Amino acid sequence: MLRTTVIAITGSVGKTTTKECLAAILSARAATLVTLHNQNDSTGVPRTILRMRPWHRFAVIEIGTAEHGTMRRNARLARPHVAIVLAVASTHTNVFRSLDDTAAEKAQILAAVPRRGLAILNAGDERVQRMAEGCRCRVETFGRPAASDAWADEVSARWPERLALRVHTAASTQRVQTRLVGAHWVNGILAAVLAARSQGVGLADTAEALARVDPFTARMQPVRLPNGAIVIRDELNSSPDTWRAALEVLRESSARRRVLVASDLSDTRTRSRLRSRELGDFAVESADVALFIGEHASAAVRRAVARGMDPANVEGVMDVRAAAERLASLLQEGDLALLKGRGTHHLSRVLFAQLGGIGCWKTRCRKRIACDICRELRPDFDLRAALSGVTRGPGAGRS
Repeated sequence: MLRTTVIAITGSVGKTTTKECLAAILSARAATLVTLHNQNDSTGVPRTILRMRPWHRFAVIEIGTAEHGTMRRNARLARPHVAIVLAVASTHTNVFRSLDDTAAEKAQILAAVPRRGLAILNAGDERVQRMAEGCRCRVETFGRPAASDAWADEVSARWPERLALRVHTAASTQRVQTRLVGAHWVNGILAAVLAARSQGVGLADTAEALARVDPFTARMQPVRLPNGAIVIRDELNSSPDTWRAALEVLRESSARRRVLVASDLSDTRTRSRLRSRELGDFAVESADVALFIGEHASAAVRRAVARGMDPANVEGVMDVRAAAERLASLLQEGDLALLKGRGTHHLSRVLFAQLGGIGCWKTRCRKRIACDICRELRPDFDLRAALSGVTRGPGAGRS
């Protein structure tokens, strides 16, 4: 594939949305291969590479890692000309015992970049910034600091507004309006800007393409229900960093009522009962109404009430099906609900049941895929059409 420029993206958070943004920019120029869904593991990366064809001018490949050595193997397979490292955060803590351990694994992607290649690093993350010391290729940085090669100011993202920012590079400045929900996507936007610039795409064309990118499935993805309430889906990743970003959106939002629907945190060594109490704290700090799901939901309820929430606005249920039934009577027009929990809990079904009947109410499921693409879901309605009720950002022309 002598004509194909491979761009690899890694980081503890934000990989999939950054991948979608960059793919949208490059595909407006030429044929672009992109990782399907978030197939970024030791089987997903080879599958993406096997889909590469001579007519692909660009290949945007998402690379994740859940164990030592995976990054090195996948990076050697992908052989990226450009590598993006977004952040180092607390994920897969059962394998990576510290953030330095995680950073060392992520840094392996840079060893596969040739001398004439490019590393794009987050200047706002100390561990990512230190990766530049071992790079043999050219390095560019992004972040809020004005000393970066791409930086942003005038950032606004208070719901129902979508993320808007002013992007600066050495050569130009451009106002960028997106459809993404939350200010935490700024770094992904800036990384995509630099990667696109390295391939000759100007900032104005980049902004035009970014304005068309919808939120990715269950990554702060808003869906309007038939009753007029809006649910923000963020149920596939429950690591602490994703919680902080999602709760900020809920807390700062402008809505009739702010509702938190939550099951558990992941990537933490805290015991389950203590995690439930932490959920109670989250509800007090960001929501008017809370619905907790799971065997320790009562601990979250007690914590929220003890900290001042009205007992009438806090409830716990045992399982996903009970949560779906309760949510149907709880949500009202004008409400904004955040759906958040472990991917293994498959909370997507709580949302889907508001749209029609579904055929799967398993209490335990080993699948690591989104319910949207699972054959066992068996909805009695057109799921894709129902989810087209995703509310789009300014300038989209429709809801």
